[in-house]
Amino acid sequence: MNNRMLAASCAFLLLLVPSRAEPRDETLTLVVGQQEVISIRNIARVAIADPSVADVTTVGANQLLVTGVGQGRTSLLVWQTTGERLSYLVHVTAQDVAELVKEVEDLLGDLEGVSTRVIGDRVYLDGQAYTTEDFNRIEQVSELYPQVMNFVGIAENAKRLAANTLNQELDRAGLRNVQASVIGTTIFLEGSVESSQDLQKAEMITRAVGEEVENLLAVGIRRMILTEVQFVEIRKRGLDHVGIQWPLDITGTATHNVQIVESLPGYPPQRQGVYSFSASGDTPFAFGLGMSDGYGRLLAQPQLVCASGEQAEFLAGGEVPIPLITQQQVMVEFKEYGARLQITPTADRHGNIQTDIFAEVSEVDDAVSVQIGDNISIPGFRVRNVRTNVTVRHGETIVLSGVFNHDQQKTVSKFPLLGHIPIIGEFWKSRRFQEAKTELVIFVTPRIVNPDTERIRSTISGIKTRYQQARRQVTFSIFD
Repeated sequence: MNNRMLAASCAFLLLLVPSRAEPRDETLTLVVGQQEVISIRNIARVAIADPSVADVTTVGANQLLVTGVGQGRTSLLVWQTTGERLSYLVHVTAQDVAELVKEVEDLLGDLEGVSTRVIGDRVYLDGQAYTTEDFNRIEQVSELYPQVMNFVGIAENAKRLAANTLNQELDRAGLRNVQASVIGTTIFLEGSVESSQDLQKAEMITRAVGEEVENLLAVGIRRMILTEVQFVEIRKRGLDHVGIQWPLDITGTATHNVQIVESLPGYPPQRQGVYSFSASGDTPFAFGLGMSDGYGRLLAQPQLVCASGEQAEFLAGGEVPIPLITQQQVMVEFKEYGARLQITPTADRHGNIQTDIFAEVSEVDDAVSVQIGDNISIPGFRVRNVRTNVTVRHGETIVLSGVFNHDQQKTVSKFPLLGHIPIIGEFWKSRRFQEAKTELVIFVTPRIVNPDTERIRSTISGIKTRYQQARRQVTFSIFD
C-alpha cells in the first residue's frame, strides 16, 4: 500500500515539474546555440521543416529538446499516439533581443529625443537627433547590428543652429564672403575666398564645428555686379480761377493840411486860412477766367558696379548749407539732396542676386522753410525713399516702390449777401481750384558682369563718344 502511494506521489510530482504545456500553434523563440525542452505526452513522431534553423531530439516519450542552429524561422510538427497533431513556429535569432537592446542603449548613451522599441526580434530606433554628431553616432550603431532598424531623423532646427554657429565662426576668422546655408537636411558652404589658404581655413573651421557640409566655395576674384536703377517721377500742377472777385476791403492812405496866414503889425489886420486834403486807396477787384497747367519729370539712371557682397553708394545732387545757432556760436552744416542710392548685392552660383537697397529722392522745398530773424531762412526738403531687400535673377527688373500722391484744394470767395443769391450770385463770387499729382516709381535691374561683358563695353564706348562730341562743341568753330 505504501509503495503504491509513493508511485502515485512521484507521478504527481512529475506533472508539477515546470515545462511547456501542450499548446497549439505556439511560437518558440530561441537564440543561436540555445536549447529548450518541451514537455508533450504521448509523442509518436516529430518533424522539423528547416534543419539549418533548428534541430529537434526526442527525450523519452514525453519531452522534446529543441536547439537553435541558425538565424531564421521554421515549423515544428509533433504527432501524438492519440492521433492529435501539434504545430510550433520556431524563431531563431542571432542574439537575445533583451541583451541587444541593452547593448544598443549602452552604445548610444543618454541621447535626447531618441527611443528604442522592440517588435518581434528587431529593435527599432525612433525620434529626432538634435545634432549632426548624434545622428552620425546612431547610424554607426545601426550598421553594427543587422537587427537594429534606424528611423531617427534630424530635427528641423538642428541644421539651422549648426549653420548659424558656422557663420559666426567664419565671420570671426575674417571669411566674410563665405556663407553657410541649409537646403533640406544639408549644409552648403557658398561664396568665395581669395586664396587656397583661406579655403583650407574654411575647411578646418567646418571640421572643428563638427558638421558635414557641401563645399561650394570658389577661389579667386569675386564676381562683379552691375546694378541699374531708374528713378522715374512725374509731377502735374494745375490752377483754375473762375469768377469775379469784388472788393471787400479798401486799403490806402489819407492826408490833410491846414495853414493860417496873418499880416504883419502896422498894417490893416488880415488873416487867411488854407486847408488841403488828399486820399488814395486800393481794392482787390479781379475778374478771373483762366486755367494753367504745369508738368514736371525727373529721371535719374544711376549705374553702380561693385564686388559681390560689398556696398556701393551713389549721389547725384548737391548740398544746402543749414545754419546751427546756439547761445555760444553759429555753425553751418551741409545737407545733401538729390538722387541717392546705396546697394549691397550678393550673387550665388545659380544666378540669383540678393540686393540690400536704400534709394532716396529729395529736393529743396521753400514752401516749408523756416524764417529766423530778418536775414536767416532755413529751407525744407521733400523726401521720398525706400529701404528693402530683394532677390532677383540676373537681368531681371523689379519695381521697388510705386507711390502716387494726389492733392486737391478749392477756395470760394463771395460778396456778402449778393454772393448767396441763386444764379445771380455767380456774378458776385470767385472760385479757385488747385490740383497737384505726383507719381514716383523706382526700377532696379542687377546683372553679373566682368570687364569683357558686352554691356560694360557698350557703356564705355557710349561715354567716350559723348565726351568726344562735347569736346568738339566747346572748341572754336567758324559756324559758332
